[in-house]
Amino acid sequence: MTSLVLRRPRPHATVAVVGVVVAVLATSCSLPDGAAPVPPASAASEGAASGEPSTAPSPERATVTQALTADGIELALTVPIVAADGTGGGEAVAVTPDEDASSRVTFVLPADEAATVASSGSTPTGTTDGSDAVSTAVPATIDLVSPADGSLVRNSDGSVTVLDAAGTPLGGLSAPEATETSGAAGRAGVVVVAPTRAEVHAKARGATPSGTGGATGDGAGPAHGWTVTTWLGAQGVRSATWGDREGGRSLAVDPTPWARQSGIVGEATAWAQLVASEPEAASTTMRDQFDCHALGATDKKTWNLEPWRPDVGFLATAAARCNPTA
Repeated sequence: MTSLVLRRPRPHATVAVVGVVVAVLATSCSLPDGAAPVPPASAASEGAASGEPSTAPSPERATVTQALTADGIELALTVPIVAADGTGGGEAVAVTPDEDASSRVTFVLPADEAATVASSGSTPTGTTDGSDAVSTAVPATIDLVSPADGSLVRNSDGSVTVLDAAGTPLGGLSAPEATETSGAAGRAGVVVVAPTRAEVHAKARGATPSGTGGATGDGAGPAHGWTVTTWLGAQGVRSATWGDREGGRSLAVDPTPWARQSGIVGEATAWAQLVASEPEAASTTMRDQFDCHALGATDKKTWNLEPWRPDVGFLATAAARCNPTA
């Protein structure tokens, strides 16, 4: 794919605005069956899954590094290896090719018993028995190898965007999901600790830092390992074709499956690539129509954008089912 140099996408809805838009789209937007809105964004400054300071893997724990590539992007994923006693972790990173040069990435993080979080005031931090402790995992690291002058940015929905030197989104990783080896769902999160390095953390859902009270989630009990899954991609648009619709020119955009399902990183990458190939799309009303589809109509066969529609703002565009007329 040709390298693109564009302005960074402008920020859109705040947390409150996204909540309003989701409600509007759910009640008024004519969506196809099974359409899956992008989850509402949380605070952009949110860190790891637990919100705690990042901790590097223990020096004595061995690691394995796997190269992850996608159309000009190269990442080095370093994962802790299974502990000597056989609890948790895994030596291999599974990379499964998907559509449009994207890949599903799966790896296992071993539990860090030294970082066990107490789920009640009476259970000391570090305990490994009983149902009153929730273990965190030893974090993995992600290093940006290419582009050499690029950077990593964590988005408010937990996804990670790879930017080139000009700040153009090139692709990246969807928000990671974690499952405890026993089958319980966990919490996964990414912390960008340097411009070209990020950490992936996992812990039981509902766990709280030591001394702050009890956990109320569904992950009580020590975890022996976490299976983490994310989706790497760099292609946002399959095709963009001009035609006539409702009496005016219309651009039918077909985003890739990765762009449709990877949240903010997919939306930003697809928009950057769209305006690079179709400069006429670079208008406020077209961007609002595009984001309206990305938020509430991801499963539509094509996202139809019309340059002649009035610039009424994002909320009004969403209230008009992505098709404002006045």
